[in-house]
Amino acid sequence: MNLGVSLQALAEQRKLQAEEVPDTEALNRIVATELVTALRVAVGAGRQLLVIVPVGPLDYSYWVEALNREQLDGSALITVNMDEYLDDSGAWISLEHPLSFRQFMRASLFDGLEGKSRMPPENQVFPDPEEPDRVTDLLRNHGGADICYAGIGLSGHLAFNDPPGEKESTTDGMVRNSVTRKVTLPDVSRSQVCLCGTDGVWDLVPREAMTVGMRDILESKLIHVTLLRNWHAGLWRQAFFGPVTGRFPASFLQEHPHVKVTATRLAAAPPAVHTALRVAM
Repeated sequence: MNLGVSLQALAEQRKLQAEEVPDTEALNRIVATELVTALRVAVGAGRQLLVIVPVGPLDYSYWVEALNREQLDGSALITVNMDEYLDDSGAWISLEHPLSFRQFMRASLFDGLEGKSRMPPENQVFPDPEEPDRVTDLLRNHGGADICYAGIGLSGHLAFNDPPGEKESTTDGMVRNSVTRKVTLPDVSRSQVCLCGTDGVWDLVPREAMTVGMRDILESKLIHVTLLRNWHAGLWRQAFFGPVTGRFPASFLQEHPHVKVTATRLAAAPPAVHTALRVAM
């Protein structure tokens, strides 16, 4: 794998749209504009827009600003969150937990919408341990999500679709065809949360979660991959130029006909592997 491969080469070789932007503000404005445009088209056609959304790589204040300005029909927008953490009993973690994705979405998106743009509660969907089939059924009945916004995790995961453990007999097909379910989080994904979300406080990071499946994601009409951080530099190159394998689930993006990539200058740059090693020493 060529670590110096560019976004332009990605666009040309993988026949997809790839754009480098200066920073996260530019990235978030592009995403918000895309979302509002898609919703306007859906409303005009008399249908609903269903999007799969993450917590982490997107700033939903840009959505709030755009949706409130446009005052489109919020009942036409359905969001399906990629995942939510579970407590030791197997239920959703409480809304008071600092890592609650439900509370995050309320605070950063749902509660900020005003007037006609407000989304009804039934359109705010999360993978539910009490109704594990609901999300997969909803997506299939819609004909797949209209847009899936996704980032790539350290393990190569999309949502919490992490690669199987070394001793697991899970095949590539089983990873590719996975649906919404409960998962035990591997140390690499918990470490990512610990580094990026809790400043090293391990005890706050749950061990289990509900996640949409890879099939749920791959059946989306458009997958828009957003890349912000310096460590995304190696991950997107592995995803799009490495082997297609369940050992790096994001590599299945190579098989999807409609993928779009937006990366900040930081994420688009070649990985600074040697510099990092010298600093570490």
